[in-house]
Amino acid sequence: MNTFSASFSTMFRVLLTMQLARLRRSWRPYIVVSAVMPAGIVMLLHLTNPEMAGSERLDIISGAMLLSESIATIVMLSQYMAWLKVSRALDHYRVMPISLEALVVSLTTVYSLFAWPGVFLIALEGKFLDHVPMHFSPWIVVLLLLTGLAMGSIGAIIGLLAPDEGLAGLFGNLVMMGVLFLSMVPVRSLGSWALVLWILPSTGALGILKGLIFFGPFNTWTHWLGLILYSALALTISAHLIKRPT
Repeated sequence: MNTFSASFSTMFRVLLTMQLARLRRSWRPYIVVSAVMPAGIVMLLHLTNPEMAGSERLDIISGAMLLSESIATIVMLSQYMAWLKVSRALDHYRVMPISLEALVVSLTTVYSLFAWPGVFLIALEGKFLDHVPMHFSPWIVVLLLLTGLAMGSIGAIIGLLAPDEGLAGLFGNLVMMGVLFLSMVPVRSLGSWALVLWILPSTGALGILKGLIFFGPFNTWTHWLGLILYSALALTISAHLIKRPT
């Protein structure tokens, strides 16, 4: 077990370094897109409705943070994964002595990091524009990485199934909107059938994030367990699709 852990850790570190080196010259557009649009939505809603109720502001701020995460991991990663498939670059990874699960984790980690400037910017807007009391917990970092793994694995699946990069971006945007916006629907107003929304990776993540940032009650272990299981399942499926010859 220790040997496997060390080997996976080494592979992940090498793959992470490779992905960061690749994006060293092209990181700016990723950060701009994943940060400006969600932060702009928060600013627009603040200016158009300054008398918004406090609970609604909490929903908007936390939702915008996850929007930044989902843009980076679902939409952007789906396009990159489709490019890897079409350009046959995935063939190189298949013959390398690496774990393809480590490859997916490294990709989702890198693309998840692109969302962090947006999350920070949205937090500043909430604090200084809406005067919302906010709290930072180290668990937020864990949550963002785990949510990035879940959503990024979805993005990888979309990219691997899409015929080309353009369609991957289209499908990624559609899935991103469904994954994120459906999780923000008030469950109580929809009835018992709304429990099906718990199949979305953003539903539990949104509840956990609101609790961590806004001094809410500590979220039950079921939120974390559900997100972990979702991440593991999506990771397994995406790695299996990479192994298939194209």
